[in-house]
Amino acid sequence: MYFLVVKNLGVERCVDRNEEDVYLDGMSFDCRLDLDCPGKEFIREIEITCNELPGERIKARVFRD
Repeated sequence: MYFLVVKNLGVERCVDRNEEDVYLDGMSFDCRLDLDCPGKEFIREIEITCNELPGERIKARVFRD
């Protein structure tokens, strides 16, 4: 399982999880979500867009368990 994690104001939130590594630069997610994501192995960093902040890219990290 793969997990997408963003950091906002010092707080890490898992905003998505998927069985496949589908995460690419430029994708959009609801960054208000806070899912249970026990990812342990860091895979890479990407830039995403939050649905609540259209047009602004933020850094996100991909992990897997």
